[in-house]
Amino acid sequence: MDFCAVYTAGIILNRAVSWKRCMIACVFGVGASVSLLFMIPRYAIYSLLVHGMVHPLMTFMVFGGRDRAGYLRALLTVYIVLFVMGGVQNWLTVLNGRKTGQIIVYGFVAALLFTGYQVRRRVMKNVCRVEVWLSGKSRILWAYCDSGNLLRDPDSGAPVSVLEQELFEQLPQDTVRKKEISYRTIRQEGSMMVVLLDRMDIWQKGTKKQIFKPEIGLQKGPVMQHPRVQMLLHASYFA
Repeated sequence: MDFCAVYTAGIILNRAVSWKRCMIACVFGVGASVSLLFMIPRYAIYSLLVHGMVHPLMTFMVFGGRDRAGYLRALLTVYIVLFVMGGVQNWLTVLNGRKTGQIIVYGFVAALLFTGYQVRRRVMKNVCRVEVWLSGKSRILWAYCDSGNLLRDPDSGAPVSVLEQELFEQLPQDTVRKKEISYRTIRQEGSMMVVLLDRMDIWQKGTKKQIFKPEIGLQKGPVMQHPRVQMLLHASYFA
C-alpha cells in the first residue's frame, strides 16, 4: 500500500518519480516499521514514530527535500492517498468481506497505477523546456517533442512548431513577421497563422539546441490535453 500511495502521489503531483526509488523507500519503510513494532511496546508511541519519522523519510527518499514547500505538498498528498485507499478498503470490506474487498481495492489501484505510469511515461519522456525569444524578450515554457508534427512552410520548406496563441500574445508584437500557410492532415485541412521568432532554445536530456529564426504556428486554445505543455515542437528538431 505504501508503494501505491507514494507512486500515485507522484502521478498526482506530475513529478518524475522512479519506481525503483519508490520500491527502495517502501522496503526501508516496511523494515523500519516492523523493527519499531518489535522494539516499542506502546502502540501510541509506535504510531507517532512511524508517522513522524518513517513516512517523512520515505517521502524524502522519493521526492527529495530541496524545495520545502514541494516536499510538504508531496507528504500531504501521500497521506491523502493513504486515507482514501484505507477508506475505500474499509468500505468494501464491510460490503463484501475482508478478502474480496482487498482484492478489489488492490486490483483497482494496480490498474490505475499501470495506466497512469504508461501515460506519464509516454508524455514526460518527450517533454522538454523551451525558451522563445522575440524583440529581446523571452518566455520559458514546456514543449512536447511531437514525432507526428511534420508541418512545414510550403514556400520555404522550414519546419513549423505549434504554440498556444495566448502565450505568444504575451511577447512584443510590434516587429513580428506574420503570414498564413495552409496545412492538411488525415483528419482535417485549413490555414494557420505563422510567426517568425528571433530564436528558440531547446533543453532536452542535458543538452541545449538553438534554433534561429524558427517559424511558429499559432493555435487558439491548448495544443494538447497535458496542462503543462504549451507548444508542439517539429519532429525534425529531435530526430
